[in-house]
Amino acid sequence: MSAKCINKEKQGSCGLPGTEYCFSSPLGYINITACAAGLHSLQLDGSINDENFSPNERTEVQLLTDDLKTQSQVIKQCHKWLQTYFKNPKLLTKESRPDICCFKLANLGFLGQVWKTLADTVGPGEVITYGALAARINNPGAVRAVGSAMRKNQNGIIVPCHRVVRSNGMGLYHRGSRQKIKLWLLKHEGIDKFT
Repeated sequence: MSAKCINKEKQGSCGLPGTEYCFSSPLGYINITACAAGLHSLQLDGSINDENFSPNERTEVQLLTDDLKTQSQVIKQCHKWLQTYFKNPKLLTKESRPDICCFKLANLGFLGQVWKTLADTVGPGEVITYGALAARINNPGAVRAVGSAMRKNQNGIIVPCHRVVRSNGMGLYHRGSRQKIKLWLLKHEGIDKFT
């Protein structure tokens, strides 16, 4: 892997500027933006898609852009969470998740409510349908809006949109451009029914 990581400032939903960091992972580069208060985004490098997806389970999770020892608690939590996820996702709990800035807002709004409910209630090795997630937020008519929330999710893997599936199959991941990644994540968590 040749580094495509940049370290720059970005503002998050909390209104505070965040810094972008890059981690190596078995899936490829993971870009994280965070401030001292929490995570703004966690996303696979935008160049990864089904055509070039080549996971390497021997790749260790490492911070590539800076020295981990000098980083904020949030970045250290992200590092530990990602290491655990790629070694044994069943060990993760809601309490082990790094703080996510948009979850701290007084008014989460619809998107925040969907994402927080998903992250809080659907653990590794579980899946939920779009309809069941809509019902879980007490808005059973919002199935399409839940799908839209998944497309807008800025904290992939930690807010596990890959665990949201159609009632009749796996469903799309990143508008269908990352189906192999969704399948890999589900299989990594012990879900084999979509192979």
